[in-house]
Amino acid sequence: MSDKSKEAASVLQLLQIIVLAIGLGGIFLRAGQAETRINHNISELTELKVIVQDLTKTQIQLATSDARHTTMLESLKNRMDKLETLTRNN
Repeated sequence: MSDKSKEAASVLQLLQIIVLAIGLGGIFLRAGQAETRINHNISELTELKVIVQDLTKTQIQLATSDARHTTMLESLKNRMDKLETLTRNN
């Protein structure tokens, strides 16, 4: 081989190594970005889980409170019915 062809082959090999290094760097960069997104999503899902738990507890408390209020209102209605009956009879 002539000196020019050896030099061209060396330049091509160097360019191939550079392209390979850039490609590998891009792969590692994308993997890092994906890991960052995954960690961010995990953090948001954890926060969402806490919010859902709090909402569930609140819903249960409200349902229990509603049941108590319904019972109290029914009791008051019964007492008023008795008073009305007594008032009508007198």
